[in-house]
Amino acid sequence: MDLQERVFLKKADRNELYSLEPPFPYTNFLLELSNACNHKCLFCAHQKMKRKVGKMKPEMAESVLRQAYELGTREVGLYATGEPFIVPELAQYVKLAKDIGYTYVYLTSNGALATPERIREVVDAGIDSVKFSINAPERKMYEFIHGRDDFDTVFEHLVYLNQYRKESGRDFKIYITGILTRYTEHMRDDYFKVFEGLADQIVFKDVYNQGGYMPEIDYLLRCTHDTEVMRRCNLPFDALCVTCEGYLSVENADFENMLIVADLNKVSLKEGWYGEKMKEIRQKFMDDKLEGTVCAGCVHHRQEPAEPLMPEYATENDDLFLDWPVRERIRAAGLPYTKLVYVPMAADIIHPGHINILKTAASLGRVMVGLFSDEAIRTYKPEPYMNYEQRKIVLENLKGVDVVVMQETKDYEPNLRRFKPDYMVHGTDWREGPLAQVRQKAFDVMAEWGGEIVEPEYTQGVSSTEFKKKVREAE
Repeated sequence: MDLQERVFLKKADRNELYSLEPPFPYTNFLLELSNACNHKCLFCAHQKMKRKVGKMKPEMAESVLRQAYELGTREVGLYATGEPFIVPELAQYVKLAKDIGYTYVYLTSNGALATPERIREVVDAGIDSVKFSINAPERKMYEFIHGRDDFDTVFEHLVYLNQYRKESGRDFKIYITGILTRYTEHMRDDYFKVFEGLADQIVFKDVYNQGGYMPEIDYLLRCTHDTEVMRRCNLPFDALCVTCEGYLSVENADFENMLIVADLNKVSLKEGWYGEKMKEIRQKFMDDKLEGTVCAGCVHHRQEPAEPLMPEYATENDDLFLDWPVRERIRAAGLPYTKLVYVPMAADIIHPGHINILKTAASLGRVMVGLFSDEAIRTYKPEPYMNYEQRKIVLENLKGVDVVVMQETKDYEPNLRRFKPDYMVHGTDWREGPLAQVRQKAFDVMAEWGGEIVEPEYTQGVSSTEFKKKVREAE
């Protein structure tokens, strides 16, 4: 099976797998020796990760390798969220896996740390394939995507990898993968020119919200030709991923341990694979009821709150789903992107003025409504007729609204700093009255990152406050 076929199998329709107790995986076993990485790829959640950086204990690595082998697994990749060449003992783990009996031991690396010395170590230890993840075929775009100016270094290491394969006479595969984004999809043919003769196969993947951690990929990075609505995932049924802490996860890109199903420090690998928590997530996949998990973002391209499967093992990260780190990098590179537009609203009674504001906002980019909490409204307006959740449902179903978040005070600063929008849209009515005092503050805050405030003319003749006043008078 070539590399492209292996990639395809991860999201192919494989009805023979879908049960609460599928066969133990023969392949698709990833061992996260470390979650540290020397690159900050634009599409990778590692750049936002708050999980403690560490590496797997040798005794855990050996235990899991032996358990998986005894259960029938014959292939293992020594990487997951981290860069494998960061681990000094990498070659020792390659040798251990081969000594145990694994027929296929492989690595995926960005290649920057794969120096000639390290390459010789892993090759001599018996590696079966080395895959370099190179996400742009030229230096400037590479630096933008990877966050590091390592293109020339990686190219040199790739050349040496090929050279040492000839010198050593060892039979192993050399692969290149390119994760394509809307900024690099036109460069596909360039890979074959730049890396001619340096790889046995070059395989491309369209960028996607792997693991559900990067919902901004769908509106900032997704390839223009990608119209996928639903992405099938076979990982709960056909893949093992053991994190550097020794936890069994559903997903190999589980940056904050939100998809942990078992602690292998406490139970065996077999118990984890066939345990109740794993069965629960398999049932969710079979029923297509993934709401509340990060998997929903990956499978159904959704942007919604998510909770960890086992909170005691997850790392709390309030900034996990913020998109400004990606937007800032795109803006700094001078490239076009979908801008974020923040619109603060009470929205107790929707009227034409609200619609005009939302139309203006939608013409500028992706609309985020900062919906005032009930408590925030009470600080400057009468009691709202509808509570926050009711108002939120109305807004989420209005054309042009992409996402609704809570604004807990009449002061806009906390949310502006949290989300760092490119634009804020507010009617001219705030130039006077109870919100005038926060207007200038909003201008000052937005200016810190080059944001702009757009003020459409206030729609005369409609006011929810006046409407409620008339209703009360009529009563």
